[in-house]
Amino acid sequence: MNITSFGDMAHNVFLRNRTAELKENLGTLTQELSTGKASDLNQRLGGDFTYLSDIERNLSRLESYKISATESSLFASSAQSFIAKIDSNAGALSDDILATTGATNDNTTNLLSGQSRLYLEESIRALNGQAAGRSLFAGTATSAVPLADVDTLMSNLVTEVSGLTTAADIITEVKAWFADPTGFDAIMYQGSTTSMSSVNVGPNEQVDISLRADDEDFKQAMQSFAIGALATEPGLVLTVGVKGDLLAGSGTELLETRNRLTNVQADLGFTESRIEEAAIRNAAAMTSLSLTLNELTQADPFETATRLEETQFQLEALYSVTARSSQLSLLRYMS
Repeated sequence: MNITSFGDMAHNVFLRNRTAELKENLGTLTQELSTGKASDLNQRLGGDFTYLSDIERNLSRLESYKISATESSLFASSAQSFIAKIDSNAGALSDDILATTGATNDNTTNLLSGQSRLYLEESIRALNGQAAGRSLFAGTATSAVPLADVDTLMSNLVTEVSGLTTAADIITEVKAWFADPTGFDAIMYQGSTTSMSSVNVGPNEQVDISLRADDEDFKQAMQSFAIGALATEPGLVLTVGVKGDLLAGSGTELLETRNRLTNVQADLGFTESRIEEAAIRNAAAMTSLSLTLNELTQADPFETATRLEETQFQLEALYSVTARSSQLSLLRYMS
């Protein structure tokens, strides 16, 4: 009876080790083919990861710029929409007031004054607007509602102008209240007096969307609507002539409001275009860097598939050799 020799044992060990090696190669190549990534970057890059790290760092920075640009674009477009609403109302009311100049009566006065109050309320609502759950016009206090309600504003104005008998005096007092730090700013504005900081939307590219509800341009808008609303505000006893003069004064103020809001919208539009241009540049840079990164880290699919096929063939051949060797060993053992 023959027994297994030392040479047979060595041969079996060789077969097992070779099988394990081929299986490991097969797993590695299969992973490379499915992921498209080279498994041994150290060998691929010659041990120098400096360039790869630099690319990954730049891609990470560009991704943060992308997020900032997206958020800034949302903020700017939302603010633009709210301001456009105020501007549209100012235009509509000023046109109506000018169209009835010299022909006012109780009905038109009540109608136009009521419209003034409604547009004032809508302006406050617009300036309390949010985007993505954050207040747009509250400065750094993005969780605050920047303005108190229309009733608070009008009740304070009625107190301020009570006893005045001419439209000119009333308008002067209204303007003084809006300009007084202890007036509008203290009573109506509830946001932060610190504007939001500039935002980086690209390499060496910053944008500023520091709009606040206590900005003079927005106060001018609310002031214009408030003057017209006072014409029929309960608590004031005014003659028809004074009411008509208040509405006429409101119409004049609204023309100034429109000029100011047009400038605000133009500036905001310029900011929007800069954000869009930065986003385009960032996207192009990310595409270029991603292609370079892929060139450095991707496995050649044709080469990988060829090596995978060769490895499979070698493993199948080795299984055949192992099977024959096992049968021969069994025969030798039984002989």
